[in-house]
Amino acid sequence: MSASPRWHGLRSNTVRTGDLLERHPLPESLLPAHAADGTRVTYLGVGYDGTRRPVSGSVFVPVGSAPQAGWPVISYAHGTTGLADHCAPSRVGLTRREREHVARWLAAGYAVAATDYEGLATPGPHPYFHGEAVADDVIDIVRAARNLDGRVGRTWLVTGFSQGGHAALFTGLMASRYAPELDFRGTVALAPPVHLPQLVRFLTSSGDRPVSLLLPYLLAGVRTAHPDVDARVFLTGTGRELVDLAAHATLTELYRAVRGLTNDEAGLTDLSWRPGIEPVLAACRVPVTRMDRPVYVAAGAADVMVPAAVVAAYAADLRRAGTDVHFARQEDATHVDLLDTGLDTVIAWATRIVRTHTGFDWFDADHDGHLTGDDLAVYALRLAQACETPPGSPAARAVREGYAALWQAVASRADTNADGVVDRTEFLHHVETGDGFGPEITALADAVLRMADGSDSVQAADLVAAVRDPGRTDHWLFARL
Repeated sequence: MSASPRWHGLRSNTVRTGDLLERHPLPESLLPAHAADGTRVTYLGVGYDGTRRPVSGSVFVPVGSAPQAGWPVISYAHGTTGLADHCAPSRVGLTRREREHVARWLAAGYAVAATDYEGLATPGPHPYFHGEAVADDVIDIVRAARNLDGRVGRTWLVTGFSQGGHAALFTGLMASRYAPELDFRGTVALAPPVHLPQLVRFLTSSGDRPVSLLLPYLLAGVRTAHPDVDARVFLTGTGRELVDLAAHATLTELYRAVRGLTNDEAGLTDLSWRPGIEPVLAACRVPVTRMDRPVYVAAGAADVMVPAAVVAAYAADLRRAGTDVHFARQEDATHVDLLDTGLDTVIAWATRIVRTHTGFDWFDADHDGHLTGDDLAVYALRLAQACETPPGSPAARAVREGYAALWQAVASRADTNADGVVDRTEFLHHVETGDGFGPEITALADAVLRMADGSDSVQAADLVAAVRDPGRTDHWLFARL
């Protein structure tokens, strides 16, 4: 397929992000182990400039029969491969280590959707390290995978390595709001280049330090996205050649080019202090805020590209912001080793949260880390408000009684220390080992349906979905009040 084909109808209101534009079987040589088949897809996405544009990627489904709800999905965000079209993984395949990584997810029963990112094998530039620009690509390929194969479920996680870890964290910041019809469960970020200003200062503070592969790609990407910032003016001739090469070289080609070179030889020493660079790096930094789904972050103690100390500091900042973070420091692991070191633990963590059908965070109305009767009472109030139902009406009373019954079930079954509140550990322990709260949620959904029948302000289906599956739609629905 040509690198810049013309797709018709991208401006049509009937074409939505994630809709399939093209599909082609991948050659067997590009399939990971445990893949029943693989498809190169082109789907509609949103460009870094806000325009709708085609994005390509690969979709793999595992061997065997799908569960009743469909295979859960890993949206895989790949590490740096290059900035040119011929570096797109859907064209040349994932790197060997990444292909082995994906194979492990397939063996565990996940479908895998791997975007190329916009601008790789599709028209336009690739906005390297612009996480907000590629996060929607990572999400929309899950929609594309579901449009491709009806056996692909709507429950999904994002997993990313290196550049992809950076993209995965941006994805985690926006996924639940961007695609409320999907059931987003969490983020895995392996060796993510977070706190980019701090990372670049670390990589360039010493003139005799070897040139990091990250830097030529970063400066080539800066030149594409920020044409007013020309880093080449302060580089040596060697440094300028590296940046020019990075615009079209594969990872292997650039690795060979930087081998044996130091920061001084390339003019990269103290890069972050050069004119115009610091604001660009700050714009690429992953924001620290409370993320509404759990996050798994891994760093390698022997990683010279993304030092573990930088990643650990980010994870600590994220935890202080209120995010549920699991941080793993893998001793003796290099950058690329994180694709397999500790992966059994990562998959077990992911599978646990995928199998947790009722989400603690979505019942915790005030986000204080504890469930009380008041949390559920607030939801009853919000649902009545959304339906514009008088609080004294029989329908509103029935919904309040339904939430009260649900709280009684939660308290009686999960409050193991009988202190009147249920914390995350108590809640998840019961969900994983007990019989859940199915009858109470079913009765509550029936009460909500009766209330929705008399409402013209909100669709009944949305309200019932909010109760039956609070992890999918509660915040999306209530945000409109």
